Formats: sequence, structure tokens, C-alpha cells
Amino acid sequence: MIDFRHVTIEDKGWISNCLKNRAGRTSEYSFGNIYSYGQVIDIDVACVDGCLVSVAHEDGLNEYCFPVGGDSEAALKKLLELIREKKAPAVIYGMNSEDALLFNGMNDGPEKAKPGRDWFDYCYRSDDLINLRGKKYQSKRNHISFFERNNNWSYETLRSGVIPECLEMSEKWLEEYETEDKSELETELKIIKNAFEYYDEIGYRGGVLRADGLVIAYTFGEELDSSHFCVHFEKAFSGIRGAYPMINREFVKNELSAYEFINREDDVGRENLRRAKLSYHPAYLAEKFEVFFYTDADS
Repeated sequence: MIDFRHVTIEDKGWISNCLKNRAGRTSEYSFGNIYSYGQVIDIDVACVDGCLVSVAHEDGLNEYCFPVGGDSEAALKKLLELIREKKAPAVIYGMNSEDALLFNGMNDGPEKAKPGRDWFDYCYRSDDLINLRGKKYQSKRNHISFFERNNNWSYETLRSGVIPECLEMSEKWLEEYETEDKSELETELKIIKNAFEYYDEIGYRGGVLRADGLVIAYTFGEELDSSHFCVHFEKAFSGIRGAYPMINREFVKNELSAYEFINREDDVGRENLRRAKLSYHPAYLAEKFEVFFYTDADS
């Protein structure tokens, strides 16, 4: 039996140690995401054969991450035994191509790991996001030029002292967002508040954009490895033309130019979000594989 327990900030040390050995890490393999989401959607963690194994309990589905950090094959065997024993709807996610080969080679059941396109991470060259060269970025440059001409703006590093202003801006952003059902956005704001609670301890880095002294956009994330930084959250007032491309550019230019790639996470299968992420012309998509058990998705 795997001894799962609820993730806490005190788990940062051993979890980070497991994650540092993960080659080609994607957005779910970051302590900040595990902790901040875990306080809202109930994430439990366990150390199995030197590996991190996490499980999120959401909508009747047990969502297990692929074991990383130690003996993945031994940990995966135990995880499969647990899933078979429970016989409850489950998924193992976050697999890269090597993980998928390992799973498909050792699993005795009918399930096979398959690509989950909705969860592919979009990875961009930092130089592209900073300079926005060529015709393909013309519209981004136009929006930024408009913003610069029409606003008394400034950029600053997001430090803990400005977090209250960022949260106030988020509340106003939520009020202005035009949708009947705001439950998902309210959940996201709870996750952001959890992230901000231990902003320095987790090791986040972020940026803030102001106009006339007021916060109109902010963004933050964390390092995945020496060449990849992952942007977890980005908020801007959509009614201010150019605010989103401006905070995107300024954050990378001022804080992240030392990283070769910027991971801006997945599109969760939303067509509008997919178009927005593709419009920045990713250098590559980080593939992720998944496998379902005892659900319609595994057929």
C-alpha cells in the first residue's frame, strides 16, 4: 500500500529533490503547482522507491502523476497494483515518450499510454518573446506600440510587498470578466492566493505592469531547470489594449533572458486558448502521454 498524505509547504525539500532529476520537466512537475493547486483540489503525495507520486482527487477521478525521481519502474509497479486493487476511475498523466514506452512494456492489462494533446505544454524561445521579430509577430508589436503610446506605464519585479495590490487587481479583473459562470475563475484565484502565501519560500519569480501607478497586469512562475522557466499565472485587464503582450514581453526581457525556453503550460483543450498560445509561435510542444483505468476514456 502507498502511504499518501496531503501536500504541505514542508514537503518542498524532498519533492524538489525528486523533481530535479526529471529530464524534460513539464509544468505539472513543479513544486509550486503541486502545492498551490493541492490546497484547492486536494492533492496527496507519497515517496515510493525514491520517487514522487502525487494524486489529485477531482470529480470522482484519481489523477496520479507518473513516478519520478528514483526507481520509476518499481514505483510504477506499486502504483499499478494500487489502481487494480481500488478498481476506481483513474488516470496516470504527465508521461513523456520514454515513460510511455516503459508503461506500455510492463503493463499486463489492456490499457495503453497515449498522447493527450490538450495537455501538451507550449515552449517558446525567450529571444522570440523578447524581440518579436518578423511578420508573424507584427500584431503583437502593434498592440505593444499602442500600449506604450497611450499609457504612463512602468514595469517592476514582483516582490512579496506588492502581492496585496496584485490580489486587489485580480478581484477587479474577476468582477469585470464577462461570463455567467465564474466558478472556475474563482477557483483559479484561490489557487493564486495559495501560491502567493508562500511566494518567497517556493521560489517564485514574477513581474508587475503598472499604468498611472496602478497594477494592471502581473505574472509569475518558477524554474523547471537551468534552461526552462515555467510561467504559471498571468493576469491583465483585457480592456487595456496591449496589456497582455506587454507583461509577457517585459517579464521575459527583465527577468528570464538567461533561460533558453519559456514554458507557458497547456491549453486544457480550449480552442480560444489554443489559438492564443499558437499565435506566439512555440519552438516546440512538450508532449505528454496519459493512460486511463476503469473509465470510458480507456476504450
